[in-house]
Amino acid sequence: MAITLVLSIMLFLMLMFPVLNMFVQNEGKWSVKEKKSTTAFHLAEAGVDRARWKMLENDDMWIITGTGTIAGYNFDQVYAAETGGQYTIRISSDPVDADKRIVEAVGRDKSGAQLRKIKAVLINDSAADFATRAANMVANTGGNDHIEWGPVISGNSIDATGRTFPRYYSAGHVTPQDGGSTTASTDDVYWWSYYEIPPFPSINFAAYLSSANASGNAPNGCGHGNTSKYHHTAAMGAAEFKGCTDTSGKTYYIDPTVDTTFKSGGSGNFIRGTVIMQGNFIISGSGGAAGAYAAKLPPQAWKEYGNAWAHYLAFDPGAPATWAAAVAGNYLATNKTYALNNVLIHGFAYTGGNQGLQGGGNCNLNGVLLSNRDATMGTSTMAIYYDDDVASDIMIQGVNIRLHSWYEVKAEWPSGL
Repeated sequence: MAITLVLSIMLFLMLMFPVLNMFVQNEGKWSVKEKKSTTAFHLAEAGVDRARWKMLENDDMWIITGTGTIAGYNFDQVYAAETGGQYTIRISSDPVDADKRIVEAVGRDKSGAQLRKIKAVLINDSAADFATRAANMVANTGGNDHIEWGPVISGNSIDATGRTFPRYYSAGHVTPQDGGSTTASTDDVYWWSYYEIPPFPSINFAAYLSSANASGNAPNGCGHGNTSKYHHTAAMGAAEFKGCTDTSGKTYYIDPTVDTTFKSGGSGNFIRGTVIMQGNFIISGSGGAAGAYAAKLPPQAWKEYGNAWAHYLAFDPGAPATWAAAVAGNYLATNKTYALNNVLIHGFAYTGGNQGLQGGGNCNLNGVLLSNRDATMGTSTMAIYYDDDVASDIMIQGVNIRLHSWYEVKAEWPSGL
């Protein structure tokens, strides 16, 4: 019996040895493959990092990739890693959001057998992707004033009263929505209090001033009667816009210490362009607002109305039936317009005075309003309608790029490399 048992064990071992040997060999192969795959993934990560540092090289990189490509970052160059292996990169614009860039990076180990690919989204926190922003406080307390199609951002508290739109992002309170909380709180739909807001945009005032100086004389009524200029100097006194119609797209630059007032009279006021007011922005009465046209509805304007969907449907009757359905379907409002009238400015308006925006009765702004101090609309019937095209054209110095999101996708090495 002992001999039989020994023989059985030996037979079993003889039969199992090839199997065990196969497992040992495969385990070695699997380990080598996993190591190569991990190496390829790390190389793809290196590609994303390289792309981000390229975008931080200077402001032009962000601008160029908004409409074109950069040499070496269009799957047109192979980068070798010191540890072996290679990677290649492509940076492209986001088809929907001008404040984002898409980075695709493919890595492969030195044998070329393993490929991994990462698709990442970079976001520029310095961009002006808001309807209105104030360094200090936005008070939105009036019965008829409203902000449409884009968010509100404030470096201090926002008094939103009973508003249910648009989205409010505040470094302090959003009153009364946050209930007086002194810590970060949100409904994750339309208000965020004690929120880590992006840095205040650094406007390239030198470029705007240069543009205004190059433009010379402005139409009559645009700042200084029949001797108006695109650059309104302090020596000219207060700037008064009365009977000013200018759809040239040019830049008005009003010097510091100078108040800018829009008044009714003449044929009314309508400017399509940029108005940089280093002093206070004052609207007397309706400001003579006279612009009327079909305004473009931003593709993602619907995101402002998670708590007021019926209000949004008035702008876009063909939208999904609910906000939740729009979120689930990544909805975009393409080629949609809405009739606006009583428009004072279609473009970028900046105010840097101590009192910021004053007045604002019965007129509309279509674009972006940026106040370096306060933006108080509580006594007005003024409306601001965000224009994403205007926002993307604002000349901002410096970029603050961060990784917004990333995910792994099916990897293929680009042809021709």
